[in-house]
Amino acid sequence: MSNAAVKRDTIAARRAGGIPQERARRRQAIVEAAVRVIEEHGTGAGLGTVADHAGLPRPHVYRHFTSKDDLDQAVARHAARQVSAWIRPSLSAPGTPPEVVHGVIGRVLSWAVAHPNLYRFRARLGTAHAVPEITEAAVANLRAAGHEAHLPAYVVASVVGMVDAGIIWWFDHRDEVEPDQLNDWLAVQVWRVVAEVTT
Repeated sequence: MSNAAVKRDTIAARRAGGIPQERARRRQAIVEAAVRVIEEHGTGAGLGTVADHAGLPRPHVYRHFTSKDDLDQAVARHAARQVSAWIRPSLSAPGTPPEVVHGVIGRVLSWAVAHPNLYRFRARLGTAHAVPEITEAAVANLRAAGHEAHLPAYVVASVVGMVDAGIIWWFDHRDEVEPDQLNDWLAVQVWRVVAEVTT
């Protein structure tokens, strides 16, 4: 390919990159590449590896993200949406509020087992990318039963942080506690907090 042809291709790529839909598509492709890298290599993988997986030169990543932190935040939001989609079926499951909480935490735990590096990554960035459905399910169940249930944001953040911390601890101590035991314990603790605030 001649230098002129390469230059035309580069210009065309830059112009296409300016179209909002194309920019959104490329941005999503980079996020998905970052997810694959984290799943395969852990949370410490560098931006160069992400760019390679996305099929882009590293500087091109910064056309779509202002910084590594900007990309990290987008990946964490993507992971939170994945967890939310995974646990959604358990939100409408029949049962008492404690049973619903137990089922939701079980779904979160099963997703974490399947995606340990991505779960660690999302949790490391804090409760801004939390999955509040754990507490929302209990509150919805209580309201359906006729209780005036409301959880302050700090309680939701605390509960989600407890679940995240428990699961991450378990990643490093799997030989000490069975996943069912962890699920049982977390469900009891979450329900105690929710019940104390809402009843």
